[in-house]
Order: sequence, then structure tokens, then C-alpha cells
Amino acid sequence: MQEQLSILRPYIRGLPIIVVAMVAGLLVAKKYLSYTTPMYESTTKIKLADLDQGVTGNNLFKDFDVFASTGKIAMEIEVLKSQILVRQTLEKLDFDEELSRVGKVKTSELYTDKPFLHRVTIHDPDYYDRDWVIQVADTVHYTVQLPGTTEVFNGLFGDTLHLRSAASIYLVHNTELLAKRPDLALCGVYKLHKYSMDRLAGQVAGALDVVAVDKDVAIIRIIYKDNIPEKAAMLTNELARTYIDDYIEDKFRVADITADFLDQQIEKVYNELEQTEREIQGYRDRNEIVNIRMQTETDLRKISQMRIQQTNVRMSLEAINELNDYIQQGKDNFLELAPNFEAFTDLLSTEMVKNIKTLQAERQDLLLVYRKDHELVRTVEEKIDFYVDYFVESIGNTRRNLETKYDKLTADIEQAERAFEGLPERERVLTTMDREFGLQQKSYIFLNEKRIEAEIAKAAKHSFHRIIQEADTPEKPVSPNRPIIIIVSSLLGMFGAVIFIFLVNASKARVNDTSSVEKNTDIPILYTTPHLKNDEAAAAYFKNEVFKLDMKGLLAPNSSLVYTAFHRNHGVRYQLQQLGEVFLREGRNFCVLTFDEGHTFRLPGEHLRVVSEDDVSRLTFAELLSWYRQLCTDYDLVLVDNFNLRDNAKSLLFMGLADQNLCVVDTRKTRLSSIGELNLLRAKHEIENLRLVVNNDKYSPSLLHEGIWMIRKTIAYVKNWRK
Repeated sequence: MQEQLSILRPYIRGLPIIVVAMVAGLLVAKKYLSYTTPMYESTTKIKLADLDQGVTGNNLFKDFDVFASTGKIAMEIEVLKSQILVRQTLEKLDFDEELSRVGKVKTSELYTDKPFLHRVTIHDPDYYDRDWVIQVADTVHYTVQLPGTTEVFNGLFGDTLHLRSAASIYLVHNTELLAKRPDLALCGVYKLHKYSMDRLAGQVAGALDVVAVDKDVAIIRIIYKDNIPEKAAMLTNELARTYIDDYIEDKFRVADITADFLDQQIEKVYNELEQTEREIQGYRDRNEIVNIRMQTETDLRKISQMRIQQTNVRMSLEAINELNDYIQQGKDNFLELAPNFEAFTDLLSTEMVKNIKTLQAERQDLLLVYRKDHELVRTVEEKIDFYVDYFVESIGNTRRNLETKYDKLTADIEQAERAFEGLPERERVLTTMDREFGLQQKSYIFLNEKRIEAEIAKAAKHSFHRIIQEADTPEKPVSPNRPIIIIVSSLLGMFGAVIFIFLVNASKARVNDTSSVEKNTDIPILYTTPHLKNDEAAAAYFKNEVFKLDMKGLLAPNSSLVYTAFHRNHGVRYQLQQLGEVFLREGRNFCVLTFDEGHTFRLPGEHLRVVSEDDVSRLTFAELLSWYRQLCTDYDLVLVDNFNLRDNAKSLLFMGLADQNLCVVDTRKTRLSSIGELNLLRAKHEIENLRLVVNNDKYSPSLLHEGIWMIRKTIAYVKNWRK
């Protein structure tokens, strides 16, 4: 938990920066939104025709595909998005001329709040899709700049201004609007844009979206976005009405063409039908035909039945012939044959086959006991031969009987067919003529039915498509999304501030807390000093720390404590000053040794020894050691304000002479890399009894506090510089 708090501490400290960044992001987003043109969206819904039911379940046109579309949703969507339908819609609207007020930063389109009405007539197609700059000086006069040139024309409101052969412009005051809104400014700079139909249709089609509510639901949504809410609603509604009107007109046009075509076909078929009737009547009169159809059908039915019998006999005859050939080929080995008796299945034949099989089994049993030439075996074989000969003769008799029956049927059929030899050819001709008459009659009836349906379709100017939801003028824009942009901008500001704090903290790489010190070194921490706000708190805290040092035996008589830091402002003198004040109150015999003549110690002279760096440099090591030991003998405790580790190599000299070495690191000022340097110094110079003192532990001042401190420091620096 402590480690997590240490990670969050820089961000908690930088909370003002995060808040300021979020507020800045909010202000930037609002400024951006104030200059962004909002887009409004309108939606119109259309229900497509259902060919299975129609509007009221009427299947009037179910067999006549010309009168209704296939109902495919994808096809209807493409029709709605087509350039032709968009053009027809735009021809009914006034979107081809666009008037905008030109501001210093933003140009805003005017539609419902135009201070003057306009009409532009283009004579030269090159001047389409260009901006005409209009500057209104007063309520009477205005100037127009010809696009692409610096030529300016002066005009009067209410008069038509001819711009050479390029175009003519007519401007007139919008008196109705000016009367309602007297605060509406008339003077100013305007931009008038005249669109060509191709450019306008392409622009509208690009912002138009037609989608289906669902793939199985015949409802289409027409969606259009525009920076003017009234234009967005007008376009979708007008496009839906144009689509339905176009559908009705197309249906009426197709029905009218179809009705004319049906009239021509009906007249033609009627004339052919009359001609066929006259030909049939004349043919019957010439050939004296009454009705022979019944007799002909009876004879044909009789012949058909005899042919069926003949076919059955022929099939049986073919089967018995195959059986006879099979028996004749294997007559000598009849017992080994397996004939197909499907065509020879009378009871006598079945009984004979059973007897043959029984005798065959009896012969097999006898052969197990007797030889083939035994009398009993020969007797059984004679019986088998008798049955086989009888069976073969029976098959032959049956075959001859079937041949006789087949010949008789053939003769009867020929005799029956001779009855048609006298049938006149006129009957076949008459049947053909009747068939043609029936086909023409059916065509005539069908065409008359369709003509009635076509006339109904022409009379009923109604569309099965209908608008089920008209678009209202939108009040809120769909883009830009103000809440999302504001929230995202604020979050971006916050993330930017967090990244900035992280980079600053990473670039400084300070010690920050005791946990970071412990991670980077194995040098023990003797004690930590929090940020103490007043002298009373400092006195109480350091008195307690002195008590702990005495308990650990670090303040032994005639010993020395060398306080060292990488920089003088890292808290060494603060530590020595506070310890000295505690020792004074306790009446101890101590002194503070410093090598800085400009020191800031507030201690009596008998407890403060100031030695210049030059004096130290003039002494040999033996002299310095003797002097240092004498100093420790004169006092119970010597506190040394050592040279800086980073700037002076003499600091290592006194660290080697000390009984206890204390290196002060400040959480706000000492770099984390200095801990690594300290590890190298200890290992390289074998410094004994080295401990750390953490100054300003868990101290995280606010940015306001640091800002005030920086201002004071800058003021003090300027004053000293002036002096």
C-alpha cells in the first residue's frame, strides 16, 4: 500500500496541473465548438408495398406484374438514392442558391434568417459553382464582385443587376423578416453560391443515406444531414413524396401503355376468332358433318383394350419362349437347372416340380447306400425322366397355345382398325379447327380480363407505398457531439498533464522517499526527518532522535559524526543546527566544525569551530590527523559539516577520519543516481560506519507553495545581483 501511494504521490502533488490542463482542454473544446458548423440529421420512414396483401388484402394485380414492383428492399433503396430521383426532388426545392454571411473568423449559411431575398440567373455555365461576393453598404446600395476577377458592379435593392453576359442578380429586402427582427443586421459582407444541378445532386447524394430498418421488414429510412435543420427535414420529406409520386406516375404510365396494347390485341384476336367460326361452319355444311365423335371414341377404346391384351400375351409368350429355350439347352442335365417359372405357374406344374425335387432328394439318399447301377436308383431316375419329359412337353404346349392367342388378337385388332379406313379426312381437319378456335377463345377471354384490370389501375391513382413517419425539424445537432468532444478534450488535457508530470518526475529522478533509497542501496538508514513547519516541532522531533542515537551508542564520548551531502542545500546544516540546539539544551560539551566561512549556524562561539579550506590544504595528513584527534579530545562530541561529495575530494578525507559517517539525502533535491555513486564511493574507499539520513521524508509540497518559493528566490537573486 505504501509503495502504491509513493507511485501516486507525484500525481497527487501535480493535481493543480491536472486540473488546469482539464480546464484548458474544456475551454479549447468550447472554443472549437463555437467555430464548428453543426450538422443536423432528419429521418423519414416509408413503408413499401406488400405484393402478397396490398393495402387491404386485395390481390387485384397478382397476375399482372407490370403494375407493381417486386418489393425487393435493396432495389427500392437504390431507386431512392438514384441521381434521377434526387434531381426531381431538388427541382422542387430552393437549394440551388446558398447565401452565407462572411464573418471575421466564421462564415455562416443563412436560410431562414436572410435579411434580403435573392435570385440569380446564370447565362454562362462557367459561373456555376462559384462564390459571388456581395457587400451591402446601406439599405439601398450593394456591390457584387464577379467571381475570378476584381471587377465590381454596383446595384440597387429591388432592381435587376446585369453582370455583363455572365449572369443577372435580383435582390430585394426581406421585409417580413426585418419587421419581426429589427435587430437583424442588413449591412455586411455576404457570399452567394449558385450550384449547378450536377454538383448539387452529387453533394446531396453524398450526404444522403437510405437504409432498411430490417432485412425482413419492408420499411425504409431516409436519412439526410445538413448544417441547416430546416433543409435536412425538407429534403427527406420531399424525397419521400417524390418517390411515391414517381411510383404512381410510373404505374399510371405503364397501365396506360398496357391498356392501349391490350385494345389492339383484343381487336386482332376477335377478328381471327370470327374468321375461324365461319370456316368451321362452312366446313360442316360442305361435308354434312353432324356428330361421329361418340362412335370414334368407342372404337378407339375397343382397340386400346385389345392392344393391352395383346401386349400381355406377348409378354407371357416371350417369357415362355425363354423358358423353353433354357430347358431345351439343358434338357440332358435337367436336375442341375434352376428355371424361372414366373411365366408358368399353374398348380400342375408346381406339383410336378415338387415331385421332381422329392425324387431328386430320394436319389441322393439311395446313392449313399447303393451304386448308380442299382435297381432302386435306376427306378428313381426313370421316374425323374418321366416327369421331366412330361414337363418339357407341357411347356411346349403352353407356348403353342400362347402363339395361337397372340395371332388371334392381332387379327382382331386389324379387323377393328379396318373400321377407320372409311373415316373421312374431314373429321381430323375439323378437330384441328376446333382446337384452334378454343385457343383463340381463351386468348380473347384472358385479354379482356387484363384490359379490365388495366382500366382499374388507370382509374385508381394510389400507391401502396406510404410515408409512415415524416421528418421534423431537428433541434439538436448530431455532430459535432458536444458532450463527447468536451469530455474527450478534458480527458486529453488530463492525460497530457499526467504524462507531463511523469516526464518531469522521471527527468528529475529524485530520491522521493525511503523506499526508493532502500531499493537502490544496502546502506542502512539511521533516521528520517520529516518536513517540520516550526522550531517547536523540530526541537521535539530531534530531541527524540538524539535519545535514539544515545541508545544505539552512536554518541560515544570523544567521538565524531561527519555529516556529508552531495550539495550544501540538501539539509546538512539543518540537521547540525537542530542537533546543536538539542545538545545546548542538554548542556553537552560539543562543537560543530565547518569549513564554510559564510555559514548560517546560530550557535555560541564556544560550540562552533570555523576552519577555512586553505588552512586544511596547508596541513599534512599527520598534522591534520593530530589536529582532528585533539579536537575530539577537547570535546565529548564533534559534529563535522563536511565538504560536498560532488564538488570537493577533501570530503572523503574527513569521512575516513570520522567515527560515524552520516550522508544526508533530501527527498526533494537529491538525485536518485547519487545513491549509486555513494555505493561506489563506499566500496572504492572502504568507508566504514556509513549510514543515511533522509531529510524531508514524505514531503510533497504543493505547486502553489513551490511557485511562491521560486518567486521569492528569484526576487532575492535579483536584489543580490543589483547590489
